[in-house]
Amino acid sequence: MAATNAAPSSIFSLFVLFSLISTAFTSMHGLNHDPLILQQVVSSNDHDDLLMMTAEHQFSAFKKEYGKTYPTLEEDDYRFGVFISNLRQARRNRIQDPTAIHGVTKFSDLTSSEFRNQYLLLDQNIQLPKNLKKAPILPTEDLPETYDWREYDAVTEVKDQGECGCCWAFAAIATLETAHFMSKSNLVEQSEQQLVDCSDDGECGCCWAFAAIATLETWHFLSKSNLIKLVIEPDEDQIAANLVNYSTIAVQINGAMMKTYKGGVACPDECSNVLNHGVTLVGYGSDRHWII
Repeated sequence: MAATNAAPSSIFSLFVLFSLISTAFTSMHGLNHDPLILQQVVSSNDHDDLLMMTAEHQFSAFKKEYGKTYPTLEEDDYRFGVFISNLRQARRNRIQDPTAIHGVTKFSDLTSSEFRNQYLLLDQNIQLPKNLKKAPILPTEDLPETYDWREYDAVTEVKDQGECGCCWAFAAIATLETAHFMSKSNLVEQSEQQLVDCSDDGECGCCWAFAAIATLETWHFLSKSNLIKLVIEPDEDQIAANLVNYSTIAVQINGAMMKTYKGGVACPDECSNVLNHGVTLVGYGSDRHWII
């Protein structure tokens, strides 16, 4: 189905957008019980002589590439130890997730707790409104083999949330931007910071908000701190059908392995039902992978 033949009403687009984000929140559990998070803190007893031989050089290159500096020698030594732990974790992730590329990233000097607190969603007891209705079931027989909203110039550039667990705002806004494009044939960057500022709870405003949207030109993101009516069934074929027919879709994933992820198709051997990172689906591939 061509994108130009699938323009939804603006109201329906917003309903789908907000319902998906809220549905994702209700799936969250205590992160301390997430097996993938726990894997990030288990020390390795692997024979890693080669890793240790190259670790100091890699750490120096890491600090240079990402402009990392530490106030004291003690802090530098501590971060080097964390860096080594993350090298080991990247190696384990390559074994568990062989179709993806895992290695040194800008997060490689962060502990799992720091990464979780700064970039992932914390445990929140958010409940869906009781007046939710299920979205209409869409036909799935004639879905294209592949689909990518980027090919229609309907998605803005990937943005950096900074050190704030407000990924939900970026996922929601990215979906709204595409819905606006579908309605007005005009791609306009919207403001994540406006959602963050209007949040009622949480540090740096990093929780859910029901509010209007300001354009990026009038409300820039600073890296700090009507309602839902429809919800899409958690069925992959229905998700794909909504993606093709309406807009990009805001969803949640488990972000534990994202600390070492560099590229490729992430398909780890072990999955977790703990959802702690908001992303936006922009398409899917012929080998049944989602594009985020």
